Amino acid sequence: MTPGRPTLETVAQAAGVSAMTVSNAYNRPDQLSEETRARVLAVAKELGYAGPDPAGRSLRTRRAATIGVLLTEQLPYAFADPGLVSFLHGLASGLADAGQALLLVPTEGNAEHAHVRNALVDGFVLTSLVPGHPAVVDVLGRRLPVVSWGQPKIPGVPRICVDNARAAAKAARHLLDLGHTSFGVVTFGDSAAPLPYAHAADADAAGVTDGDGHPDAPARVPGVQLGMRARVSGFLRALHAGGVDPASVSVVAAARNSRAAGREAAARMLADRRPTAVFGVTDVLALGTLDAAAGAGIDVPQQLSVVGFDDVAAAAASVPPLTTVAQSLFDQGRLAASVVLDQVAGRPVRIPPIRTEVVVRGSTAPPV
Repeated sequence: MTPGRPTLETVAQAAGVSAMTVSNAYNRPDQLSEETRARVLAVAKELGYAGPDPAGRSLRTRRAATIGVLLTEQLPYAFADPGLVSFLHGLASGLADAGQALLLVPTEGNAEHAHVRNALVDGFVLTSLVPGHPAVVDVLGRRLPVVSWGQPKIPGVPRICVDNARAAAKAARHLLDLGHTSFGVVTFGDSAAPLPYAHAADADAAGVTDGDGHPDAPARVPGVQLGMRARVSGFLRALHAGGVDPASVSVVAAARNSRAAGREAAARMLADRRPTAVFGVTDVLALGTLDAAAGAGIDVPQQLSVVGFDDVAAAAASVPPLTTVAQSLFDQGRLAASVVLDQVAGRPVRIPPIRTEVVVRGSTAPPV
């Protein structure tokens, strides 16, 4: 065996062919006879040559055949949040159909954002990051195709997002139609302190808006994602329109978007003041609310109705099955793949409206 690390030229010399022939054996096999290609690959295997350097190939073609996904959390979170998992599943499916790969790029633990600056990708998908986030600045600075998913809207960047406020209003109207008059909301943020709430008129007067351009009373609370604030405000505004004073609604914030944190926050709410209906701004928090109700001996839906948001797989499998505002996160992932690849190819981008609907299951019923 030839000493040192074998190269394309090493294989060419040993096989008695040109360097171009070796390159074609890997990159353009249709240019060679089966016999010649088999002989070149056999020599390469004997020498321990694994093939052309992918980084070098990317420099030559100016394509990495990979799309980077900028995550808002640490990398393990991508595998723990069922909503994000559904979106990434759809994104990976769309990219795989196009022969592309996916690279997860976390913003946490990223010294000087080297992950972003050094990522060998053709474009980026941003997941719910504010425009001024340093990692977003780095992404935009690379001048690659970009699409954002969720809140907020970044100027000049195509966005895939449901109208969170209007979708959450559907949950409120469902509960109002059932006859409920006492409500609670479980959201999440950096702390478990209760969120402020106000009449829609107060938010209008203050000129506070969410990422969808709607008035948003809780918008000034730091650490709560814009999309979640929009869901809270949309729910409260719909209650106000239905004759319920938003100031009478118990709104609690879980420490994070997890089932355990949702259970803890909901347990505090139910121990302090028991509403007859609770809206969880995500299915994960709503499932935690079901756990809290079970732990307190509260029957769902006879004594408490619970509505979630997203329609993740666990929603239909819960006991009782969870009523939820459904949005197809998988389809949104596939759409994100299509949009970013259209940009890479220089094709025009079109993003259709994302529809939502209330899927009624066993966790809601008229109040007793």
